[in-house]
Amino acid sequence: MELYEFYSQWEWRFGETPKFTNSIEKKFPWALVDLQCNVEKGVIVNGQVFSDCLAPPFIDLLNEQLSSKTITYDVPGVKLLCSNVKAQLEDAEGMMEQARDLWLPELEEWLAREI
Repeated sequence: MELYEFYSQWEWRFGETPKFTNSIEKKFPWALVDLQCNVEKGVIVNGQVFSDCLAPPFIDLLNEQLSSKTITYDVPGVKLLCSNVKAQLEDAEGMMEQARDLWLPELEEWLAREI
């Protein structure tokens, strides 16, 4: 049991991983999304979303979070990324409200599945 607990810790599974890059892409009904990121020790140290989304401020918020060096490359990191963006869109109206309520959950589901 001790061995299992040791190897199931985040520090072992992700904290010791080598540097790597990843690029994933998906066509949503609302936009094409291409996520590129550099990961070191399980943390996204540099990430960028490229998109043809008609709400550039939404993409800007995602990019801001991806460059914060606080998002881990795992499902909890994806949830934190989306939670942070959602909080910034709390009082959004119009297209940004749609981004918060419809697009962000779709994006989170996709990222959690792909990462």
